[in-house]
Amino acid sequence: MVKNLYFLIVLLFSLHAVAAEDTGFNEICRIYTEAQNSSMLGQQLSTYIFDNVEQRVISKDARDAHDAIFQLDPTKRYEIFKQSAELALRHLWNCPAAKNLMH
Repeated sequence: MVKNLYFLIVLLFSLHAVAAEDTGFNEICRIYTEAQNSSMLGQQLSTYIFDNVEQRVISKDARDAHDAIFQLDPTKRYEIFKQSAELALRHLWNCPAAKNLMH
């Protein structure tokens, strides 16, 4: 099941326009960076991230990728999200704040 979900995520996000995805994945990174730099903890932190992704991220595909990774093993979330971003953007992508918080 997890392998099928992984391949579906990767395939879905590799087929979409780069410009919209760039805005989406980079905005998600900004949201995670803001959250990491805040004093919020636990549920407040999660609420901040998910509410802001929903409100600020224009790219439906980036939002869908973000939502989908939370169905996966927490230890795999960031790497799969990173791979989805890189396939959609067609260049390397990294977000240290998301890596720290996507578990």
